[in-house]
Amino acid sequence: MGSRNQIKENLKLQTGLYLYKTGQSKYWYVRILIPKTKKRISRSTEETSRVEAKKVAYEIYQDFMTKPVKYTKIDALNSFKIFADKLIKKQTGMVRAGERSIRYVKDDLKILERDNDGLLAFFGKTAVSEINTQLIREYFEVLDENRDEPLVATTKNKHGVVLNKVLKIASEDDAINKIPIIPKFSIKDNPRVTFTEDEYKLLLSGIRKAITDKVVVRGHLVTDEFYYFILLIVHSFVRPVTTEAFSLKHQDISANEDGTITLDVVGKTGPRKSNSTPSGSEIYEKLRQCNPDYNSKRDFLFFPKIKNREFANRTTQRIFNHLLKVENLKYNKDGNARTMYSLRHYAIRIRLEKSKGKVNIFLLAKNAGTSVNQLERFYLKYMELTEEERQNLNTFAGH
Repeated sequence: MGSRNQIKENLKLQTGLYLYKTGQSKYWYVRILIPKTKKRISRSTEETSRVEAKKVAYEIYQDFMTKPVKYTKIDALNSFKIFADKLIKKQTGMVRAGERSIRYVKDDLKILERDNDGLLAFFGKTAVSEINTQLIREYFEVLDENRDEPLVATTKNKHGVVLNKVLKIASEDDAINKIPIIPKFSIKDNPRVTFTEDEYKLLLSGIRKAITDKVVVRGHLVTDEFYYFILLIVHSFVRPVTTEAFSLKHQDISANEDGTITLDVVGKTGPRKSNSTPSGSEIYEKLRQCNPDYNSKRDFLFFPKIKNREFANRTTQRIFNHLLKVENLKYNKDGNARTMYSLRHYAIRIRLEKSKGKVNIFLLAKNAGTSVNQLERFYLKYMELTEEERQNLNTFAGH
């Protein structure tokens, strides 16, 4: 479009500013010569009238003089994309070093690279110094406008977190003086969907009955292996997901003298050591006996006969959901659906309850790969005090 043999008309408006038209377009174009680099940039005026095109050309030129980075085709040294790339490179390095799981990168990339309204689509070519709170608010408006229903607050806040990460990299490189205020959206905290102790016992009873009756779910027999899988999830606080539970191998398990086992887990918050309850060692041994041919250190701990870990995860979810329906446990009293994650929520909640307030919540949070804030928001906040705890609360010094 910009080569000479294509130009049909060419008008010099002032030094470094030209208005031209090609034989392939009905619109007039503006061409600006960048003094320092001697490179040229071109933009359509989207006007067919030469008079109107001249007006637009001067407007574009004025905008260019005040915001030159906005018009450069190359990824400017302070464009949002440059620092987004630096963030992903940094996080990828942390994954390779074993400090974080692959989800640490994938989750951020999903938000950055959405085709229509991801962070890169909206901010990519914008200089980080031009990103302010107002522009960020416009981004969130675009997210809502592109959907039949507005994004939930949790998802919007995830976008804000990734945006903040990129701007933090820019700040560390002295590309911006300070990070603009990023709007936060209020989230209504609800208690995690879990089991009562009686409901959990009913689930275990249902599994044992299904084993006895040789129940088959989508071509898979319900066996002791599934029963001990459920038990170990509850007794180890491990997340029942592909990147955590289904990535565990025998080499990640070590036995302790007190009957507990320590699991080397690489979770979404990075690697951690998750210590089981005193029943852990016994459950682990039962699980080993279910697969006598898959006990080498490199074999997967859960359902090793299924090589595809995603498929192993989906298979257990189908069996789990089937048994929930059979035992009428799919929904809690408030109509909220239970999932495999409900087992982890039960494990944390029952540990808090059974300790009668004596458990160290910092150590519990560390062991479960969560935070004290999460425990307070989703578990402790909704727990009723036991009689013993009420007595302790009402005991005054000297009485």
